[in-house]
Amino acid sequence: MNITFDQFAGLVTEWANGKSAQFKFYYPLKGGWEAWTQAEVAAYILSKDSTIDILREWSIYQNNNQRVDWLFNNQDPTVGNKIAIELKCQSFENRNTFTNGLAADEAKLAQANLKAAYQGCQTGVMGISFEPTATNWMQANNYVLVFKNADIAIGIKKLN
Repeated sequence: MNITFDQFAGLVTEWANGKSAQFKFYYPLKGGWEAWTQAEVAAYILSKDSTIDILREWSIYQNNNQRVDWLFNNQDPTVGNKIAIELKCQSFENRNTFTNGLAADEAKLAQANLKAAYQGCQTGVMGISFEPTATNWMQANNYVLVFKNADIAIGIKKLN
């Protein structure tokens, strides 16, 4: 089953509401928490509807060494229905480069960087921040906050 960009954002909000008391334990972890978040969000989405087409670490880029964090609707023959999302999670280790990482993911998702089969797909970046300056940066750069509590904020920016 296909999922829309807005449905994805809504499911992320639901997932975050269920985890809200635990986030403060994730961002201090050495090694970060992005891979865990990828799997957690995917599992949550599939728990809501196991027919949703979701792939992790999928090769959509012309550079075969790069993978997109999530790809939705890959089995849909209409490329415009596919959704590629990059994820960044701020941690103590990347706190000074987090916003640069978001900007780099935005650039990475430029249509010209995608394999021909994925050019024209919907793209977006999701960031999870714990520092107010990073949250402010996301808001100033057109990320829509889909969740915010005392510990973290989650912003999603639709690019295409």
